[in-house]
Amino acid sequence: MMVPQTTDGPRYAVCSFGGTIAMTGDDGVAPALDGDDLVAAVPALADIGRMECRAVANVGSPSVSFDMLLEGLAWAHRMVDDGAAGVIVTHGTDTMEESAYLLDLLWDRPEPLVVTGAMRSPEEPGADGPANLLDAAIVAASWQACGAGVLVVMNGEVHRAVTVTKTHSFAMDAFASPWMGALGRVVEGAFEPVTRPDGPCPAALPIPERVVNVPIVYPGMGCDGTVLRALLATEDCPGIVIAGMGAGHVPESYLDAVDEAVSRGIPLVMTTRTCGGRTGRTTYAYPGAEIDLERRGVIFAGMLQPLKARILLGVLLGLGESGQTIAEQFERRGYLL
Repeated sequence: MMVPQTTDGPRYAVCSFGGTIAMTGDDGVAPALDGDDLVAAVPALADIGRMECRAVANVGSPSVSFDMLLEGLAWAHRMVDDGAAGVIVTHGTDTMEESAYLLDLLWDRPEPLVVTGAMRSPEEPGADGPANLLDAAIVAASWQACGAGVLVVMNGEVHRAVTVTKTHSFAMDAFASPWMGALGRVVEGAFEPVTRPDGPCPAALPIPERVVNVPIVYPGMGCDGTVLRALLATEDCPGIVIAGMGAGHVPESYLDAVDEAVSRGIPLVMTTRTCGGRTGRTTYAYPGAEIDLERRGVIFAGMLQPLKARILLGVLLGLGESGQTIAEQFERRGYLL
């Protein structure tokens, strides 16, 4: 549906999935507004261009599915192929970083695709949704966002999908990129980059028919590998991501299960459970550390946090990839900075 604004200027696609930005209610909030409602609440969007909206879903973001995202992606492709200058995705913040990264892996157009949402619902004092939506449109209209991959715009900051994470459950400045900082900010109605990637973004992956559901194992002190062994005992264990300690380490009690997974050809991807930094390569050699695990055949995810490593592995498995190809993709995408 087109929201009447202006007949002149560029056209932008607004793809809504629900989330806090679209929630209202008296006894707790729930999704109620669609993209047309959100756009109508921000008259300044008319100065940027025409906004064409589609509601793919209207749910809390924990209920956003891979299939919903693939549907939204297909619509976004059609819109830019039909002349839209950019795409704005409104989405809940709980899983925003995951959705943004999935879209980033599959977005193969130079037109900007920008994801935004809100930490406060529209009826709360200080609601941030309108400002975030306007900022997202400003970024989508900027030539400096072209070819930059999928971007997340929240609280005036612009982040790359590959680096951004939600760091607080309620704060307005909940989103950050611990590894490299924000890509830029929206200041006085313009997108001002403060950093740029060292090289071009990796080429988009083909769109899979489905994204495989990959479990994450989170070892803690005293864990004995029971969860990992239980996953290996299931009939369908396509791959596993481990949120490793420190630079990507596990207790020695995990090693028999690690060896079993590798021997069965099950991709085992190691990440770090810390909020910043990447997995190690050559520092620690004790049993269960990176040098030992790499020799055993474990794949390391570099800077990709567990949730994003899970998304990448799920896409690759959905494409039918295995072994060396999966390892090469993690090397390419986990160490790109």
